[in-house]
Amino acid sequence: MDQKPAPNKKPSFDIIDAATAGYKLSWAERAYLWRLAMIPLAIKIICLTTVVNLGLEGDYIKQALVMLPSYMADGWLLSHIIRLIYLNHRWPFRPTGRPDHDMQTIRDRAGGIMAGTVTYTLIKFLSVGLIAFFTASAMAHEAAGRMEEPAPGTFILALAGLVFLIWAFRFLWLYIPAALNYPIRRFIRDLGGYATSLYMIGTWLLCVVPLFLLFGLVASLFMGIASSGASATVAIFLINILRVFFDTAILIVSTAGIAYGLKMMLGGKK
Repeated sequence: MDQKPAPNKKPSFDIIDAATAGYKLSWAERAYLWRLAMIPLAIKIICLTTVVNLGLEGDYIKQALVMLPSYMADGWLLSHIIRLIYLNHRWPFRPTGRPDHDMQTIRDRAGGIMAGTVTYTLIKFLSVGLIAFFTASAMAHEAAGRMEEPAPGTFILALAGLVFLIWAFRFLWLYIPAALNYPIRRFIRDLGGYATSLYMIGTWLLCVVPLFLLFGLVASLFMGIASSGASATVAIFLINILRVFFDTAILIVSTAGIAYGLKMMLGGKK
């Protein structure tokens, strides 16, 4: 008697295993990642200092323009991490002594790094634009809400928007397939349905929340120094430097966690 074919397995992965793998890679490769991140860290410190000195914290569009070199440097860094996870490629490139093979590898790596960098930068710009749009809409709605009652369908629209944003969370990670020269359309198709975004959000939270809480704890110590008055400027500068390091650490761990999760989920695909 013929057996019925097994139903297609829905795309999924263990969020704890994925996040743990992200932390393990970040710790095991800390020396390599530090060498890789030194230039992006320096660029981010310069850009963030410029944003603070110009008072652009509340102007998201101008802030994004100033932070553009930092976005590109972060994209370069994360693209190298992605290729390390999937292809065991390290920077700088080490020739094998076979010219034809080396040239093909260099072209493939350069194309992936460039594609990952550009895709990450575009995603950051679009994210900042959406934040600016929603912030302006919320402020306008709050001002109008003082004068009139909200429309009956406002709650339904807000709920639908939340559902859409959860599903669209997957698009924040399109720089992962881009860095691998993997067709983005095929990647989106391979991700499957709505549940995949929930797995990705869970992994991201496990990677971000512990580091964010640690940053808050350390920053509170510097805030205590800032309240003293004499060392306030120095303390605020140190907090901004600390913010840069933690932001980069969060990017590395979360990208590694999501990359490992996707590798678990799509491991059977070439």
